[in-house]
Amino acid sequence: MKASLRHARFLVAISILACCAAIFPAGTPAEDQGWQIVRADYGFGAQRVDVTKLLLTMLSQGGANVGIAVNNQTMAGDPAVGKDKSLRIIATDNQNQQREFDYNEGAFVPPGTFIVARDNRDNRDRDRDNNNRDRGGRNNLSIVRGYYGVQGRSANVTDILQRMVRNGQLVVNVSNRALGIDPVPGADKKLIVIYQYHGQEQATAVPEGGTLSIP
Repeated sequence: MKASLRHARFLVAISILACCAAIFPAGTPAEDQGWQIVRADYGFGAQRVDVTKLLLTMLSQGGANVGIAVNNQTMAGDPAVGKDKSLRIIATDNQNQQREFDYNEGAFVPPGTFIVARDNRDNRDRDRDNNNRDRGGRNNLSIVRGYYGVQGRSANVTDILQRMVRNGQLVVNVSNRALGIDPVPGADKKLIVIYQYHGQEQATAVPEGGTLSIP
């Protein structure tokens, strides 16, 4: 009899816990718990460059799930040659509380730390994508971001590259002449391109003198 009573009480307790779990979830969804980036910069001391848009783009193309390495390649240049640099991120949570995150060069931004809006690009980028979809009703090659330069001194060549796209392909000999600009005369520069092809965003980097070929 006592065993039956204990069993009945156990079942009641389980039922109550189940109801509580349904009414009061154990936690908010992962997306609500993440931090939204306000601004980000990379460098050392006063030698820092704004990498907010670049970081948001990398997060939106999968970095939020797999993490992001902190180095000169991923941050599009070396703003303080020979110095131990860091990535500094200012972010807010869903209660609008602000916090600073710091990641040293060579470290890794852990996956799931930051969330990104589904479309963090500006209106010009959205309009470009819409125009590409309108032509023939298919996803053509779209240049999301293009930077050409070195050591944090780079020029935005997004529109230049987009105009070079022919029949859904982009082939460019990376040079000052081809890109129409020399942001750092005498230096060995690099072209970094973030692009969308068949609905997928990818990134590539080509040194000056090389050939960019997408896809």
